[in-house]
Amino acid sequence: MEFGLTIMAVGMITVFSILGLVVLGGKIMILLINRFASEEEKAPPNQSSGNQQIDNAKISVLAAAVATVTGGKGKITSIKKL
Repeated sequence: MEFGLTIMAVGMITVFSILGLVVLGGKIMILLINRFASEEEKAPPNQSSGNQQIDNAKISVLAAAVATVTGGKGKITSIKKL
């Protein structure tokens, strides 16, 4: 019985340690990518980058859909036509 508990404890500590390393590695990777990755250059708001302007009716429909799905917690920050 004692040997079984020892093996279980060693296994649980091993799994916990490896998962901790995975989480720590992920956080470090996110910090490095956010620091060194280049962001896209934003076009001035008065210039259209080849896309047609989206009319206000479509914007209000999109905003209503986002508000409904997120329970009023989400908001639209930018709209890009793909």
